Amino acid sequence: MLYEFALMPDLFDSSLASQGPAHRVVLLELLRGISENGLIADFHHARLFRHIIGQRIPALSPALQGKVLSYLKVLDDRHRLVRHPKCLTGEPSSDADWLQLAFDSHDRVPFRAIVLGQTLMNGSQRKCDALVEFFGSLDSELWSESRKRSLSLEKSPTAYRSALASILRHAKSLALVDPHLNVQARFFGTVAICSNVMGQRGHARLHGRIDIHAEAKCQSPDGLSIADHLAAWGQKLAPLVSADGHRFRVFLWESLQDEETLHDRFILTDQCAISTPGGLDCRSSSHPNSTDWSLLDEDARLLRWDNYDPSSSPFKLMEKREFP
Repeated sequence: MLYEFALMPDLFDSSLASQGPAHRVVLLELLRGISENGLIADFHHARLFRHIIGQRIPALSPALQGKVLSYLKVLDDRHRLVRHPKCLTGEPSSDADWLQLAFDSHDRVPFRAIVLGQTLMNGSQRKCDALVEFFGSLDSELWSESRKRSLSLEKSPTAYRSALASILRHAKSLALVDPHLNVQARFFGTVAICSNVMGQRGHARLHGRIDIHAEAKCQSPDGLSIADHLAAWGQKLAPLVSADGHRFRVFLWESLQDEETLHDRFILTDQCAISTPGGLDCRSSSHPNSTDWSLLDEDARLLRWDNYDPSSSPFKLMEKREFP
């Protein structure tokens, strides 16, 4: 649903562009597709795209420059250019150096694909299944499979962990939205999985914020006050705060009469939005149900974020609590 790619700097080189109009078509289609449901690795602690913008793109035609820069801005605005570790041996000085950084990251957490020109591919002493030649990239199986925006999965801890690992690897903020979220095991298990995998990049871990949005009347057990329910959340979240280092906020809402009801379920991050209509609970039973998750467009992501902002929400915020 959300796939990470490595694009080598030679893709933006004038020597590749001089091979004909296919270069423009392929490059723009790659950037357009990745902006919809992908991430691009920014190697050497976010210096790769400084290098590309400063030294490669200026040699392209003005029209192509503008298109490329507009897609890179979209990716940056959506937090889809993700930092990878600094090169320990100094500043990369060649395309081969940048490729080695891609291999180093790929060894930690595999990319969907490493896209590069034929010359750089021919010169590489290392071969791997993730290498995709630029001009043939749009016809590759790795690219065609990455166009998928939905995922069918079991509502089980194993399936959730596998799916959420890629969705939350580079996320800095997360909102879990489900009116029925509560501290019962089948709901809290999903919260724990999210906390465990969020920010696990294969190098220095990212610590972020996790918001939980639920309906006050759906809290369990019945008969407790909202303050008691929030205290129960605090007790359950304390071990996760200690183990994973994220900050949590729990929001308990009430749907207003004759207004929109708090019904739909979502996984929202600073990078993407996933619709989870079957709910966020998961079960360890031998026959868990299956469900379908779908990646939403960016305008829908922004709308759903606003729905759970107390200043613009159509719901009434009963109370919230921060942990720690």
